[in-house]
Amino acid sequence: MTKVSKPREVKSFHPRKQHNFEQAAALAELYNGRFKHITSVYFGPALIRWLKRISPRFASQLGKRSYSKLPMKYVQTLPLTEIKLWLLQRKRGSAHLADYMDLNEYWQKNVLKHCGAPGICISYDSISRHLFREWKSKAILVLDLAIGLPQYRVKIQYGDTFHMGMLDEVDEIRKRLFSWYKEEIELADIILCGSEFVKKTVLFFFPDFENKCKVLPYGTDLEGFSYPERKFDQRKNLKFAFVGRLSLRKGAHLMIDAWKNFMVDNPESELHFFGTPDKEVSVEQLPERVFWHGWIKKADLIGKLKAMDVFVFPTTFEGSSIAVFQAMALKLPVITTVNSGTVLEHGKSCEIVEAGDNIGLVNAMNKLVRDADYRKKLAENAYIISKNYSWDDYKMRLAKILNEVA
Repeated sequence: MTKVSKPREVKSFHPRKQHNFEQAAALAELYNGRFKHITSVYFGPALIRWLKRISPRFASQLGKRSYSKLPMKYVQTLPLTEIKLWLLQRKRGSAHLADYMDLNEYWQKNVLKHCGAPGICISYDSISRHLFREWKSKAILVLDLAIGLPQYRVKIQYGDTFHMGMLDEVDEIRKRLFSWYKEEIELADIILCGSEFVKKTVLFFFPDFENKCKVLPYGTDLEGFSYPERKFDQRKNLKFAFVGRLSLRKGAHLMIDAWKNFMVDNPESELHFFGTPDKEVSVEQLPERVFWHGWIKKADLIGKLKAMDVFVFPTTFEGSSIAVFQAMALKLPVITTVNSGTVLEHGKSCEIVEAGDNIGLVNAMNKLVRDADYRKKLAENAYIISKNYSWDDYKMRLAKILNEVA
């Protein structure tokens, strides 16, 4: 088992899930006896296993706030933030960005009431500035950027015409959000960047902080997501899969538009969406040969993806897309954007298209339809690369980073 140097107490903080349970499990192994993960709601894996014998459906619901490799003894819950969110959703139907920002403020103030400064504090973007401000010089402050800086989305919107003054032209809510990120970046001792893309978004606005940035891609469950025996043949009626929330940020609308053009020459192919839609993307009037499956359990998702032929993910803004890692492990040829945070290379292990380039997306899909050997080459190379991106690999890389600062 990998150990870290020097006996520091480590705490990680996140009111919701993100990918922090996997990270917390890694930290629990690295800092056995000296680690706590602070979150709003968590159900220990032992409880979930017991509930499965009584009510598999109920266990599945609660299991969304659990992780099989993270025992309850490593977790401390502060549920008031979750209760406030539940009440807000009951009142309004759904929470908006401003609501989540208010909840994030409440979460941090609640944490400070119950927790003192640890030796190492690991906290995520937009939920850290109060903690960092209070614990500066008392703890090593590690900011985990789960996604690129939101300021960079304005840069993407305006392209080469962008100038810094445009950050002042957004609404008051986003101005507030931008100021939070700026303060967190400045206060942090270490910035964990899920990909080179995330690091790029930081350095565009804060070039002096390059020494803080450590690229740490996420991983995936290689035991569950594995399909080494996948076959490739010269069929024209391929099944394409998109996994993730159906939103503008993830490019679901771009995928739908590109599909309409793609179907002109490929009327027998299919597109399958796996994920919950945002209000901004309607699933009520999808084009021909497009199927929406909603959110499904991991085991069912793996089974469905084994029947797919190509993974396509034209996202405009990510951190380190776990869905792409899952596709790699399932030996699916991947079409995606640099903005997904992928570790794959264009022409060698995936097809990279420019974010928002629908013609390029259609051309990439046509290329994979026409050439089974090329599909096989991309998929097999990506599959080999996926072997370096398990959660155990993530743990080793995280240990190395923390050892450097501990």
